[in-house]
Amino acid sequence: MRSLLICLLLAACAPQETLPVPLDADTFDAQRAWDDLLHQVELGPRPAGSPALEETRVWIASELELMGLTPVREDFQADTPFGAYQMANVYADFVTDQAPADEADILVLCAHFDTKTLNFRFVGANDGASGVAALLELARVITSQGPRPMTYRFLFLDGEESMRQTWVDPDNTYGSRHHVEQIAKRGDNLRVRACVVLDLVGDIDLQLTNETYSNSELLEIFFDAARKDGLGQHVDGPPIPIKDDHIPFLRISIPACDLIDFSYGENNEHWHMPSDLPKNCSRESLGVIGRIVLLGLPTVEQRFKSR
Repeated sequence: MRSLLICLLLAACAPQETLPVPLDADTFDAQRAWDDLLHQVELGPRPAGSPALEETRVWIASELELMGLTPVREDFQADTPFGAYQMANVYADFVTDQAPADEADILVLCAHFDTKTLNFRFVGANDGASGVAALLELARVITSQGPRPMTYRFLFLDGEESMRQTWVDPDNTYGSRHHVEQIAKRGDNLRVRACVVLDLVGDIDLQLTNETYSNSELLEIFFDAARKDGLGQHVDGPPIPIKDDHIPFLRISIPACDLIDFSYGENNEHWHMPSDLPKNCSRESLGVIGRIVLLGLPTVEQRFKSR
């Protein structure tokens, strides 16, 4: 009896693991996300430095304002193989109520809003518009449900695409590299606990790639959430190393993952092609990615928040 009492006392005194605070994934409005995808496509090609990209940037900021957030325009000059380009990211923080704003842990959700410059009309329904559409709707859902255990940064990145026709470092990820430089300059490396990139998530036949540069624990959180919710057919795609906006975060030891379907059409036939159009994307896929992210985020908070 005495040993039983000691065990019970030790259990009562032991630190209790905080259970994840769920998010209501049912409130993700796939139709509204789809409308946001279509809006971007209607603006036409949106390469870095173009008037259409500026219009997209202004629209993103206005949508963030409607959520009660304060968008920050992050202007910078990018030195490209074709000279200096003026670029600008847009982000907004949804601040936690569990720590002072300048001390809180930060969880970054991001997507790029530029489209690649190609020698044909390229409107990037999937490669560009889908990630932005999903991220905007995720921001609406998360902000509507009250503060989280961590501050959320909704980050919309300029200049992910290479200016050349082929991807050659460092001609790519201009926006994420600049944002990471600012994080390091402010000494916020330890506050930014994780980064989740959304890219090419509107494919009509969505199956997320097992992206091998990604932090494996972070990626598995979302894949496991999908499996448990009956969405297993949308994850566990082929293992492929993909250079994307998560790489600059990984370089400064911030855990990051790329939620991406890098098999867009048969043999990736629609990627960076004129056929990257809404007809090869779907509202249902946006709903799936939104649900997977919302189901996984509470576990990300639990595992990656500083103690």
